[in-house]
Amino acid sequence: MHSYVDLYFSANGASPFEVSDRLRAAVGVEFIIGPHDVAFEWHTVEEFRTKLTKIHQALHGTGVTYRIETVSDEPGFVEPVVWPPPAPGPNPTHPGY
Repeated sequence: MHSYVDLYFSANGASPFEVSDRLRAAVGVEFIIGPHDVAFEWHTVEEFRTKLTKIHQALHGTGVTYRIETVSDEPGFVEPVVWPPPAPGPNPTHPGY
């Protein structure tokens, strides 16, 4: 199963970058490109409960509200693309180096 998390930020709360760092560190999930903000896969109810508990704890106190959408494994599922993409390594031919 795949679950998607939509995040709703407040200008009075934590920044999206701080929330992204919290989710990456505490849950191991990252923002993705697409109609949802975060996606994760699970196979048992216990896996789902564990992941959702960690997400809730990571968001606690940030002012972020969230919505979960779960779908069954669909044949057209496309692996999410992480955002922001990893920074490329230093380019020694770039004039800034």
